[in-house]
This record gives sequence, C-alpha cells and structure tokens, in this order.
Amino acid sequence: MQLTSIEQLKINLDYTCSAFCQYILVLFKERISFNNSNKKDCLKLNHFMSQAFQLHIANELYRAEDILHWNETHADPYVYDVLMYCKKWLSGHDVFELNTSGSTGTPKTIPIKREQIVASATLSLHFFNLKAGDKVCCPLSIYVVGGQMMLYRSMIGGLDLYVIPPSKNLEGLDTTISYVFMPISGLQLFGVLSQGNQEKIQTLNQLHNLLIGGSSISNGLLVRIHQTLRCTVWHSYGMTETVSHVAMKNVWPKNEEAYTLLEGVEMDIDERSCLRIKGAVTQHAWIQTNDCVSLRDKTHFNFLGRVDFTVNSGGIKIQVEPIEKKVDSLFDSLSIGTPFFVGAVADDVLGEKLTLFINDVDWSTEKKELILIKLIELLPKYHVPKSIFCIEFDYTASGKIDRKKTIQKIRR
Repeated sequence: MQLTSIEQLKINLDYTCSAFCQYILVLFKERISFNNSNKKDCLKLNHFMSQAFQLHIANELYRAEDILHWNETHADPYVYDVLMYCKKWLSGHDVFELNTSGSTGTPKTIPIKREQIVASATLSLHFFNLKAGDKVCCPLSIYVVGGQMMLYRSMIGGLDLYVIPPSKNLEGLDTTISYVFMPISGLQLFGVLSQGNQEKIQTLNQLHNLLIGGSSISNGLLVRIHQTLRCTVWHSYGMTETVSHVAMKNVWPKNEEAYTLLEGVEMDIDERSCLRIKGAVTQHAWIQTNDCVSLRDKTHFNFLGRVDFTVNSGGIKIQVEPIEKKVDSLFDSLSIGTPFFVGAVADDVLGEKLTLFINDVDWSTEKKELILIKLIELLPKYHVPKSIFCIEFDYTASGKIDRKKTIQKIRR
C-alpha cells in the first residue's frame, strides 16, 4: 500500500492527540516516504499531536503554545536550552544537531533530519506502547542523543514529560508521580540502587518500562536490578548516527543475551565482523560501526566489543571487553564497587601494555598485588593486565567513562 498524503488514508480521525499518536504509527508501518510532496501534511500531524505535550521542568509547566510564544529568556541555562530545543521542533525546523558522547573519540556534532527523528521516535513509541498523556521522566542530559531524543519523542507522542537535571542519584526526581517510562544511564541506576532510597526505588518499580542506555551493564548492577526492581528493564543498542536506539534486549525479567532489532531496521557485518545498520533512522543508508558482533539471525545479534578498544601488546591483539567481564565478576565477589576499565599505556618493549584502570586513588600497593594475583588465576597468560593505575576518571555528558581522556592524564 503506497500512501503519499494524509487525505489518501480516508480514516475517520477525531483529531484528538491520542488518535494522532496511533495515526503516526500507521504512517510508519505503511512506510510513508516523508518527502516534499507530503511535508506539509507531516507538519500538520506533528502540530496536532503536540497539543497534548506538556513539559514540567524546574517546577514550571509549559504547553506547546507556551513554548512557541516563549520570549527566549530564562535565568536557568539548562531550562533555557531545553525550551530552545523544544521551540525549534515545534516551529518546524528541518535539521537538528545531535552531539556524540565522545566515549570513543573526540565528540562531534552530527546534523540529523526531521524525518529521521520522527522515524526513531515512532519506533520507540510503538515498542514501549507509549500513548498521548502518558507521564514520562528524563533524567539524562539533553546535550546527548538519549536526553535530546526524549524531548522530541515526547513532543511527537504528545507525552507528559518531566525533565530533571542529570545527576548520579536522580536528585531531582519527584517520587509522588507515577511515571510509565524513563531512560536512565547505568551510572545513575547503580547510584540509586546502591543508595537504597526506598521512595526512588518504589518510583522506579511503578514504571512500565525502564530503559538503560549507553554503557554496558556491570555484574554488580545486574545483581542489584534482579534483587530490587520489578518493573520491566531494557538495555538498548544505538548511537547518535542511528538517532538513538535501534535494538533492545530485556534485562529483567528475562535477562536476554542477544539484542533484537526494532521493526524496519536492517543489519549486516563487514570483514572485521563489525556491525552496520540501515533503516528509516539512517535515511536507508548503511551506517558502519566499530562494534564487533556475532549475528544469530536476521534480527538478533550478540555484542562482543569495540575494535577501537583492542590492545595490541607485543603483536598480540587483545579484546578488552571479555577481560572486563572477568574483572567485574572478581570485583563483585570481593564486594568492590569501584568503577574500572581495561586499556593500554605505551610501552617501549610491547608497544602497548595491557593495564587495569581504577577510579580510586587510595588503593594500596597490597590491594593492587592481590587483584593481579587473582587475575592470573582467572585469565589466559596474555590477557592478564601488567599493571594497575589508580586515577580519577573523566566522564562524558552521557555518564560514560571517557577512556581516552582518562588515559591521557597518565601520559601527561
């Protein structure tokens, strides 16, 4: 069925936002091409759907009309930026700038077209069964794709959005509100569950879906999720270039190993076994990643690690992610909750020396030696870190460890 405009659908719409939320899903499922011929219709659709949108931030309530007529001044810089993002969307801008996290290289700004954002938001609204008027919360930074997409997703879906400043322990979370959906970083979730604040935990357990994005889930966090949470928990795969998530795996209650592609997304691998992605979110162009994967079938894959994290030590190429899993299990058995990662420092003999980095400057020499002895028992000979560096980590705006910046501190 080829559709090019709203009129062709001949559907009896009642012009409520709820109807339009379902209608945009119909548009996506029918693979409408958002081209110039129906661009005005799409803008009308966005306008009608945005009427249910409400933004709660800094104890203030904004509706779509309030934002459109806002005078572009605010004393709070974060509130100002949130409102500017929303106003640009509601005003019908065609191109938006999204920032990469910078966890694997220098942060950069990528231009993303409106139709890509609509495609991504539609996938999310459908997958999580979000409807107009649903209360959702965004504790992520709006300066990275996860947080910024929550703004667009909420406007497109007519959601009731509560934005709080990003913090490790969700300090601005209103626990009197029953949200149905929340994206969260692993760092934030670990902070909340470790802190043991029962009001915050109860608020999380009232969610229909909790989405963990960004970095991997440590064994310590996984244990806490299974012990504490009763809401459905997901772990997403995606990046700025794919306009947020394109695949999901269930963490609780199923604890799946493989990611499942969202509807309409295609995948393939290159000669390095690195994933590439194509779909409406990429304008049907292939996006090549540096993520090593194992394909299970056309819609499922296992993430193995990043090729740009590979250490070449004495001519032996070592993938760090499997080592980090062993370290994670060891730390969990010893009740060590300190953040860490495995990387490399320059070495005159080996070229690169495999190194364990610890985010704690107070570790004793004896503790380091104990960990290295235990790792010798757990890991193959060439996969055992040669040394341990204790240093204060740098983090990206999305809460990921900035490996490159942290290692550069040592080199200085």
